[in-house]
Amino acid sequence: APSQKSKQTYMVAMIDRLVSVLGNDELASLKQRWSALSSPLRIGTVCSGTDAPILALEHLLSVLNDDDQKIQMEHVFSCENVKFKRDFIVATTKPQLVFNDVTELPSGKGVCHDGLTREVPNDINVLVAGTECVDFSSLSNSRKGLKGGGRSDITFWATHKLAKKCKPAIVILENVAKCPAKEMEKAFEDIGYITGHTKVCTSDYILPQSRSRAYFVFLHCDKARFLSSCTEDDWINTMERLGPKRRAQQNEKCLGWTDFLSSDNATKKNTKKKGGRGKPLSESLQSKWLAEVMAIEKKEKLTPYDAKGGRPYSDATKNIKAIASLTDRAKMRLDVQYKRAIKAGIDPLKMPLLWNPAQQLRFTDTGFNPNDGKPRPIAPCVTPKHEWIVSCR
Repeated sequence: APSQKSKQTYMVAMIDRLVSVLGNDELASLKQRWSALSSPLRIGTVCSGTDAPILALEHLLSVLNDDDQKIQMEHVFSCENVKFKRDFIVATTKPQLVFNDVTELPSGKGVCHDGLTREVPNDINVLVAGTECVDFSSLSNSRKGLKGGGRSDITFWATHKLAKKCKPAIVILENVAKCPAKEMEKAFEDIGYITGHTKVCTSDYILPQSRSRAYFVFLHCDKARFLSSCTEDDWINTMERLGPKRRAQQNEKCLGWTDFLSSDNATKKNTKKKGGRGKPLSESLQSKWLAEVMAIEKKEKLTPYDAKGGRPYSDATKNIKAIASLTDRAKMRLDVQYKRAIKAGIDPLKMPLLWNPAQQLRFTDTGFNPNDGKPRPIAPCVTPKHEWIVSCR
């Protein structure tokens, strides 16, 4: 994982590059309109994660501001249900209030990070939300719709109710690319918002990770509008110009995911308590995951796991506690990835590949391009709940 310093350095570089794509006239217009506000732009975030929009906005303001012009924003509140993320928010973006649960906020009050119940401010101009996506994801085994009763449903409608109560001029929403976008737009249209959305991938915006997401902009009909010469299509075109169609893209240095490894220190064993760790191989002979491993070995003509040389990565890493302590299911998936790489002419013990042993093999990425046999510089969609494995350091 990247260090906090490298995260900040990369965000600064990313904002600088994106700003450089805008023309001087566009920057001047942006500064003029924003500075014309009679008070600071008041922003609230929910399902805040690490509050990346606030970190980005703070640097954007530092780029736009000069001696003659001081554009200001006010971070009114954040809301995040994961404690360690709230701790991060308190230490970095420092909002006035940090709430614990977005589902409480439409009532007008919510429990805060310090355990006290406080009122939710109504007077915000912008609401930014990254509502939960697990039930909409294409990787989910039990996808649910917008009214399916899962966490994605619950957090979206809580954000919707909060927007209906507070009536911010602008709502910015993010979710997975496979989310029910039309239904989400219709929900906000019903409470008085003009809607627009587009789908983008992080790898088009300098980040070396393939993470496709849908972004929505909702403008309250009574409080905000696109410029008279613009529509939501112009916003989408601008997003494309800042990303895959930006002028400087061909000349930019392309960073790979290995540039974000914080050090070459030995990996430490994860001591965090988990639920069931999975049955050993001897008790899993009729399991679905073993059947999947065997089917892939047969289909791709890989050495069977129970033949000589069938567990190459497990054998090579048997003295590395962090790997050896994984379940047999995870280690056998790593063995398959290793055999795939060797077949493609790549030695994963000399060339770092990124693997996710928690994911079913038919979904997970091999870490290399099967067409040319070269390691991928762009990581797949890395999520924090899984134990990602770097094949070598």
